[in-house]
Amino acid sequence: MSLTNLRAGSRTLGSLLVALAASAGLLSSVQAQSNPAWKDRTFVRVLAKGDPIPGAAGTKFGVIERFTLRDGKIHIVAGETSLKKGVFRWQNGVLSRLVYTDTIAPNGGTFVNVDITTDETEGALNFSGATTVAGAGAIYGFFEWRNGAITTIFDGKRSVDGKVLSGLGYPVRVGHTVVGGSLFVENGVLKNGIFRWDGTTLKTVIQTGDDLPGSLGGFTGTPGSYQIAFDGTDVAFVAAADLQGRGPFGMYRTVQGGALIKIVDGNDKHPLQNGSKTYFQRNAKFVNIDIDGPNTFVGMSEMVAAVGGGLNSFYGLGVRFSDGTLDPSKAIFGDDGNVDILLPYPDGINPPKIDGQTLTGITLVDGHGDDVALLLKLADGTEAIYAAVGGGTVVPPTEVKLGAVTSVGGGPLSFSLPTQTGVTYILESKASLSDTTWTVVQTITGDGSEKKLQAALAGITGFYRVRTL
Repeated sequence: MSLTNLRAGSRTLGSLLVALAASAGLLSSVQAQSNPAWKDRTFVRVLAKGDPIPGAAGTKFGVIERFTLRDGKIHIVAGETSLKKGVFRWQNGVLSRLVYTDTIAPNGGTFVNVDITTDETEGALNFSGATTVAGAGAIYGFFEWRNGAITTIFDGKRSVDGKVLSGLGYPVRVGHTVVGGSLFVENGVLKNGIFRWDGTTLKTVIQTGDDLPGSLGGFTGTPGSYQIAFDGTDVAFVAAADLQGRGPFGMYRTVQGGALIKIVDGNDKHPLQNGSKTYFQRNAKFVNIDIDGPNTFVGMSEMVAAVGGGLNSFYGLGVRFSDGTLDPSKAIFGDDGNVDILLPYPDGINPPKIDGQTLTGITLVDGHGDDVALLLKLADGTEAIYAAVGGGTVVPPTEVKLGAVTSVGGGPLSFSLPTQTGVTYILESKASLSDTTWTVVQTITGDGSEKKLQAALAGITGFYRVRTL
């Protein structure tokens, strides 16, 4: 680890620590050597309830709500309580805070809460949450996070194509396009819909009153969770025609980005018991859905993780549909019809152990490529995210060589540094070296050019470091 003192004029501005992430004290706890593995990737702990919250001294995680995994990065919605949450990133064993309740919102207020986040693609991710401004109350919206800068996409005041969207629920981002469901107001009437946003144009996939293909009737909404999928071209979702969301439900998708087709709905006959009951009568819930080109993957009552670019699919008990055809006898698990077991599910017979604790439940699962992450419950009461990513290895960050460092008139500290394409550079600070956590100030993605990082000191002497992912 190297330590460089920075001075501007006669005032000491602090220190910039350029170090490996292992020396940062931010690494997740070391996994037990006996932990199980998936495709030669050992399961390691990412985040558990009770862990300290990065950048928020004295606070601990009390809730873990959702997460997404892509390209070795896990983006997690978690926080102190269900009403005090933010977005956190885990990569290469390091957990960092991207958005929390003290993060400045684009409207000048702060974030009251964050509900859900997408994967990061093209250097950006999206999230839904509420912001507040003094005297104005809470405003719900949909936001983009890019290199530490946050912009508003929709909020409860802005009209887009005649619709005022309150945000996008369960959004999925592929490239620069985001798909999600949202309540919206049109001509003074509150409605529900699923939309695509490509950065300039809002397209309606389906909205209140539109006919659902099949037997159910008019669209009323997308009940439950993890029920909107997007592969960059087509959209798939679970929906209901019942105003109270009681079912029966159906599963639908677009074809070549256009017309909607039905995959299956609750009035279809269930293949068990000689088809004497429908899916709705058997209480076979359509819980999850994902798509990968022409294939559609769904779950009945159990969990289905994300499809990994056509390589692998991770499933709990469920069924797979391909081009709208149901064949549960041949296509239950995975792209090749074989059973893919992430962890032996706890059934009382030789249950798996994680960090020496017995696994008692699996709550959430997500995956991409050969990587997978799970939200587990353990016998000692621990609820934690564990991930099997990239062969279980931690890639050390690259050493950062700083260029010019400037500070004019006691203003913001800024400095330049050469970047490497695809490498993420994170500027962090803390008021004292005795502080246990660092606060993320700015994050940029390298493209081979020289970049500038800036920290608004506001007259406060502090310590700074840059680390890379």
